[in-house]
Amino acid sequence: MSNKVTIKVNINNTIYPVTCEMGEEDKLINASNEVNKAIEELSSISSGISETRLLAMTSLVLADKLNEKVDVISNEATNSHDNHLFHIRELLDWLAKSTERMNKVAKLLESK
Repeated sequence: MSNKVTIKVNINNTIYPVTCEMGEEDKLINASNEVNKAIEELSSISSGISETRLLAMTSLVLADKLNEKVDVISNEATNSHDNHLFHIRELLDWLAKSTERMNKVAKLLESK
């Protein structure tokens, strides 16, 4: 039994049969809705452009949105990483100072 299913999505008033994994149908439908939103936005700005150009521009808009999200996630990961490094450095500084104090105490005890 195949885990694939074919559904029909409507993009720019054209129906396309698209195969996806079972359970992924809603994601695919949501994706096609996002494509249609971008097409509608571009169509309202530039009327009379060819469908090929419209779909190419839509692809660029959606790719740009994806890149922005990737950049945000990447920056958050970097900031989180930097934050962890800061705490690790603080801990190492504290350990170094504590070790230094313990060595002083040990020397005092040895001298008595």
